[in-house]
Amino acid sequence: MKKLITICVLFICFGLTGSAQATITIDFENDPTGLKPNGWISADSPLVSFTDSLGADLIVGNYGVSSHGNALGVYWDDPSYMIMNFSVIATTLDLEFGNDDPGWSNPGDMAILSVFLGGTQVGQTSVVMNRDDIMNQSISISGVNFDQATFFYNVSRTPPNPPGLIEVVDNIKFNVIPAPGAILLGSIGAGLVGWLRRRRTI
Repeated sequence: MKKLITICVLFICFGLTGSAQATITIDFENDPTGLKPNGWISADSPLVSFTDSLGADLIVGNYGVSSHGNALGVYWDDPSYMIMNFSVIATTLDLEFGNDDPGWSNPGDMAILSVFLGGTQVGQTSVVMNRDDIMNQSISISGVNFDQATFFYNVSRTPPNPPGLIEVVDNIKFNVIPAPGAILLGSIGAGLVGWLRRRRTI
């Protein structure tokens, strides 16, 4: 009986806390293609919504070598950027990006990922784009708590090209702080396991 109780407690303890801390991935494969409104939420996770900072030009589609199947594009060659609003506190964020077209960028141009907590910027990282128009680069940030992130291509092209470059993102991965309830249940479960083990040795 004690063994059965121990197994059940362990299952609850590590199952709940483990799932709360698991990496969440948004790859857009479960989302219908087409134009998406600002505040759109992918079928892959209800914890984050997507917004275009200028206009409303989010499009889910297959971008060939610039994506891995379906991906999210931020149109239309304007200086807009992607905004991710989290309904929970996130601790890590990683995403792949493509469409770094050499005809619409210059050597040294960067992809920039920034994170915010309560409207205050708490972190930023950048990657120099290899400008091969293929989704084979990623950018990530960790070590800070945040509830919002922005991503854009900081291009420095000159006329006759218009300003901006369409960001295409895919395989967005993030971790969140476990919900207080999950932490409490996990702590109770760990305490019960310790209590049962002590009783067994007495």
